[in-house]
Amino acid sequence: MRISIILLFSPLLSFSQTLSITHLQGNVNGFGSELNFVQIDENTAYYTSSTLEEEQYQSAIFSSQFKDGKWQKGKYINLGDSYSTANIQFPKNEPFFYFSTCDEKGNCKIVFRNYEKQITEALNTNIKLVNSTNTQPHLTNHKQQKVMYFVSDRKGGFGGMDIWLSIIDKQGNFGVPINAGEMINTPADEITPFFSKEESLLYFSSNKKGGLGGFDIYKAEGKLNLWEKPINAVQFNSKQDEMYLNFYDETKGYFASNRKGALYNTEEFCCNDIFSFELEKPEIEEVDNLLIASKYLPLKLYFHNDEPDCCTMNVSTEKTYKEAYISYFQMEDDYNKFSPNLSSFFQDSLKGNFNKLTLIFTHILADLKQGKKIQLQIKGYASPLHKKQYNINLSKRRIKSFLNYLNQYDNAEFTSFISDGLFQIIELPFGESKATKKVSDDPNNRLQSIYSLDAVLERRIEIIDIKLVD
Repeated sequence: MRISIILLFSPLLSFSQTLSITHLQGNVNGFGSELNFVQIDENTAYYTSSTLEEEQYQSAIFSSQFKDGKWQKGKYINLGDSYSTANIQFPKNEPFFYFSTCDEKGNCKIVFRNYEKQITEALNTNIKLVNSTNTQPHLTNHKQQKVMYFVSDRKGGFGGMDIWLSIIDKQGNFGVPINAGEMINTPADEITPFFSKEESLLYFSSNKKGGLGGFDIYKAEGKLNLWEKPINAVQFNSKQDEMYLNFYDETKGYFASNRKGALYNTEEFCCNDIFSFELEKPEIEEVDNLLIASKYLPLKLYFHNDEPDCCTMNVSTEKTYKEAYISYFQMEDDYNKFSPNLSSFFQDSLKGNFNKLTLIFTHILADLKQGKKIQLQIKGYASPLHKKQYNINLSKRRIKSFLNYLNQYDNAEFTSFISDGLFQIIELPFGESKATKKVSDDPNNRLQSIYSLDAVLERRIEIIDIKLVD
């Protein structure tokens, strides 16, 4: 069990922008776990750090100052007589700030402190419910309605840790907690809610099935317990854990992860560090959109062997390329057992090219919305590990998965342009006909026919051209 999970629970337990992620510069990250980095002004931030003390995990809240271009080593904040403190939040224009406290047994509750009186009090019994963990408070407003989202394992949920909410009246009273609902919560754990007012999106983390690995960051549109289906924010996620995402402003923010690059003493991926991110909205000029998009061509998008929909002669599929990408990305460890040199492929080619696809879509949409007519040409390929006609059909399924993703992308933005004939897709399924002779067609030689780099590079679709048409 990772430090962060024990800390958070108990001892028993698409962007249309370029995204840059950086291990937090400075002296905040250490060999323990650092979480919930919250920047409150240009020079001040607070975060939680946890360590193993006498075989028990203990956490505390620290403040950090930004000096000389770096965040400095944190200063301990004494918030009263509690075994652990964590998950601090400073709602704007409020007389209180909020955090959670835990005893030595891991029983956690949400408390608040008055800025002036410096007195810490627990929230009312509705939130404080005994025999349950209640943690990770996040206050926000939906227009004139104030609400606190929080995480709890109380009865009435869907299993594990769920995201709950309490509506706050004008007198500051917290209402009876309401589960955020089945669109958000699952039998797995849903944690670290953050509502982005600018986007009207709830960001949270979940270790439910179907993610890239561990806890993934998801985003969902809606409010209270009325939400659209969450979307995996794949640009943030890795095979490890990502959690505690929050924005400082419209483009910059932080999250915690034990991904590669996080500090560790003896065991890699043991502990969470703080990572910063920045969304860079591309400056899109009318005459340059397709020129910019063309810089990424030809763009190769890769598939696992015989995917999507293994062992069929069908030429169509219900799966999207995003689904195929996520399931493929999860197989990195399996591939490395056969070919240890494939890590760069999974990070740079598989994931990197998926992110480039988002940029291409951004520029195409910009021109379509200006009334232009665009044609995209896409080729489909397969390795020689089957008969010729089978591989042609497999190439068609791969192209169809791309079209499925295209039709769902960004709330189906492309659909009307496709149906009106303004966005044309030219499909060219080649099957194995263009495959290199280096790739084995022997099903008994799995290393060369499936897991070798040569085989990996054959299983793809390829956007080869984007152009304006009359």
